[in-house]
Amino acid sequence: MKKKLIGAIVLIAALAFAGCGNKNEKKNQAEKAEEKMEKPSQMLIIVDPQIDFTTGSLATAKGPEVMDRLAESINKGVLRKYDCVVVTQDSHPANHCSFIEQGGTFPPHCVQGTNGMEVYPKLQKALNEAADVEIIYLQKGDLPEKEEFSIFQNEQNGKKLHGIIEQAKFDGIDICGIATDYCVYETTRDLMEFFPAKKIRIITNCIAAVDESDTKLADLMAKTGVSSITY
Repeated sequence: MKKKLIGAIVLIAALAFAGCGNKNEKKNQAEKAEEKMEKPSQMLIIVDPQIDFTTGSLATAKGPEVMDRLAESINKGVLRKYDCVVVTQDSHPANHCSFIEQGGTFPPHCVQGTNGMEVYPKLQKALNEAADVEIIYLQKGDLPEKEEFSIFQNEQNGKKLHGIIEQAKFDGIDICGIATDYCVYETTRDLMEFFPAKKIRIITNCIAAVDESDTKLADLMAKTGVSSITY
């Protein structure tokens, strides 16, 4: 009789413990769901983080340094704060109008099918290993006769990104990349045409300029209320 009583007590305790475990599990799931609902919806745009702009034919002085910093931040989990990451890339035909040989300003760079068009290797590796975030690659400057500093100036992919932003209704968009005085500036300016400036932030320690003394982006930020953050 005593053994049966002890057995019954043990069974009741086990059931109670199991019930408590289920309640705790449900509580944790509810807390995670609530946290997800409360988390602001954020996008990150990485502008032209390519080999030719870091170590290639049109390398910026601080390009490798800032791309290394961005890659290290990603490895430490900075992308967990974003719901979507967009990487833009110049994708020029060999006879692009921006090239000196065609009467343009720049040496050939980011030519389609060349190594120089690829994403800076350390950054690409970090992006490849990042989990639980959507990464979208979009190209621009793919027509011989048209210069496109901003992804929004590309008819197809600009419209695609505009649609993603409009549909997702992001609470904020952060921007970094290369080059501060060209493509980062133009991308920010074009984004402001349909997205509130006060919801845009520039990651100032993850940008590199062709001319580090150029103040176009800083002036735009001061004038419009675009803010800055660092990683």
